[in-house]
Amino acid sequence: MVRGIRVSVSGEGAKLLRSRGSWTLVTGFPGFGYVGTIAVRYLVRKLNAVKVGNVFTRYMPDFTALDDYGMVTPFEIFVHTDSGTIYLLNNVIPYTPERQSFVEAVVDWFTSVGGSRAILIGGLNSRFRVGSEELSWLCLNNCGWSLEEPQLPKGLYIVGPLALLTMVLDSRRIPTLIILPYTDPGKYDPRAASVAVDRVSRLLGLRVDVTELLEHSKLIEEAEEKLKEAIKESESKVRMHI
Repeated sequence: MVRGIRVSVSGEGAKLLRSRGSWTLVTGFPGFGYVGTIAVRYLVRKLNAVKVGNVFTRYMPDFTALDDYGMVTPFEIFVHTDSGTIYLLNNVIPYTPERQSFVEAVVDWFTSVGGSRAILIGGLNSRFRVGSEELSWLCLNNCGWSLEEPQLPKGLYIVGPLALLTMVLDSRRIPTLIILPYTDPGKYDPRAASVAVDRVSRLLGLRVDVTELLEHSKLIEEAEEKLKEAIKESESKVRMHI
């Protein structure tokens, strides 16, 4: 336990984790476009990954709900043994004073169960896009993965808990790939998440179809367009009565 942060795994989960000698961590946070959380949640659901535990913090948000797999908690751990992947699903961002302790506890636990490499998913502000590419990426410690798109340019910052997790993984010399689809920072963006899911699926041979994410994105875009039209119509009526 690191400064009030505790990773709790069930007995069944511990057995699953002992079934392999090496694991790959896949995770992200609800940052720009909520890309990391949307992508990880989708992968967990499509792969029928098994929930094995939670991360508990001193100032953990007090909410829970029921899902198909059981109780939803702020920070959930799932495993998919066939692909040797561990998914840390962060439904919220850790409380600011706990973020450093949170990522250190996660990495300590991950390495203790045989964690050997990681894929991190986040969002990158679309105003930094220089062409038609869908994402940018960064490989640390000879991660062994490569993408066709341009790598993250010098001078652009990764921020928030994803940055802290990146620093801790790098300091432990854990091979890490960071995938950053371009997104609107203030928008809930399943389309950008689908880009990340597609790349992770291809890199790890998961064969995850992103059709549902794209359909969800289309519904959101249509709703946003209708809202814009309604606002314009409302403003027009107001001007007519001035």
